[in-house]
Parts: sequence; C-alpha cells; structure tokens
Amino acid sequence: MVPEENSLILFKFGATKWMKALKDGKVSFSCPGQYINIAKKTGNSEQGDLYEGVFARLKKTDPRIEQCGRKFGDDLEVLPDGEYVLLRRKSTYSVPTFCFYSFRGLDLLQNVTRPGLQRVRHDFDERMYSGFSSNAALNAHSDDAPATLIIQARPFYEQIMKAIHREGFGAELSHINYKLFENEEFYIEPTDQRKELFYKFPKYRYQKEARILLHGLRIKKFDERYTLNIGPLPDEDAPLVAGIKMYFEITADIEELDSDEV
Repeated sequence: MVPEENSLILFKFGATKWMKALKDGKVSFSCPGQYINIAKKTGNSEQGDLYEGVFARLKKTDPRIEQCGRKFGDDLEVLPDGEYVLLRRKSTYSVPTFCFYSFRGLDLLQNVTRPGLQRVRHDFDERMYSGFSSNAALNAHSDDAPATLIIQARPFYEQIMKAIHREGFGAELSHINYKLFENEEFYIEPTDQRKELFYKFPKYRYQKEARILLHGLRIKKFDERYTLNIGPLPDEDAPLVAGIKMYFEITADIEELDSDEV
C-alpha cells in the first residue's frame, strides 16, 4: 500500500538547457527574493509570487503584529492588505530553495472511480509549461524549448541528501500546504526552520509543489543561484522529455478498504 502523502514520482519543468544541467547533477537553488522580484518586475505570477514567505495575515488591530515588531525589528516586513496586513521576515528572501512538482498517492486517487487494476492518466496544467519555460516553438533541438525531467523520487532524495550532508548544510524538505491560506487570517510561528516557506495561496495548488530549503547558507543577490553538485542522474531514474508537452499514465491496482480499515 502506498501512503497518500508519499511522492510517487517527481517532475521538473523548464527550458531544455536547464533540465539537461539538472540531469547532469547540477541542482540550482534560487531564493524567495527572486520569486518576489519576478512577480514585481514581470507580472509572471506563475514562476513569481508577491507573497512568497509570508507567515501571517492578521487584522491591523491584532496584538501579534506589535509583538513581531518587537521581536524582529527591522527584519519584519508589513504588507498592507485592506483591513489586514501580511507579515514576512526580510531575511527569508535569501534562503536557498529548490522546487519541484510532486505527484503523490492522493493525486493518483483523484482520478480513480473504481477498484481494480487500471491505467490512471495525469495531465499537467498548461501553466506548468507556459509559466516555467520559454515560449519558443516546440523543437527538440532548441535549448530554449520547454522540457520535462521525470525523476524517480527515492533515488533522487537519497542522492541530494547525501550531497547536502557532504557540504555540511541543514535542510528542510516538505510538500507545500495550500489550505491554510484559504483562511482570512492565519499565523505560522516564525522560527529558524522557516516553515512559512512551505505554505502558499490556493491559486498555486496546480503546481503540486514540494521544495527543499538549505540552512547554513544565504544567497546574497536575489538574481544569483547556488549550485549543488549531486552527480549525474541515471537515465533509468531521470529520463528527459525535450521539445514536447506531455502527460503520463500509471498502472495501479486499487483496492477498496473495508470501513473498519479506514
């Protein structure tokens, strides 16, 4: 039995040249500051996010705003939002972050209507291509054409965590929670683990995102990146599909649980 929360397979979308680099073992960490700047400067709200890293949305009269001001001082950023404010730590802008698309057991079950052995198809939202790669004409020989790297979850996790430990970094890995920000008010206790970077607004739910944060390193300029070399990803664990948009199918044997097993 596969737990619903477990990743079955991972995907990374982008220009062919960057997906080739990842397949060669060059894992490129960006930072929230870059995503915020992309949204501000280009209006691309798929790859960019104006509210990346916020840890609270509170009414202007909420005493926790003043408490955070005393605790974080100049590091606290207060973003007006009508009767509310959003809170974010400026230091969160520079946390190295690597994101990917994670297809989980719960995603598999969304397209299942009956028990038994069956093929289950999954189609990616069009925005995964239009928002994360060039609009160049689809061409398998173009380095700017959209491409998808299909990554086996367990081997990739073991490979990247080995490299992170080798470099002496701490790391946080989790799926994005899209539900909390549905509430008019929310508050995530801000700690050194930067858990707020695992929450986003529901409009991004189609990205099915998981991410890795590095602790012990900061990206000083938001348009720069940190590259972690983890070694090449074998063809059997990470095939590259270049120049086309794709869907995938999984063969699954679905069993219906008895009520006392649920």
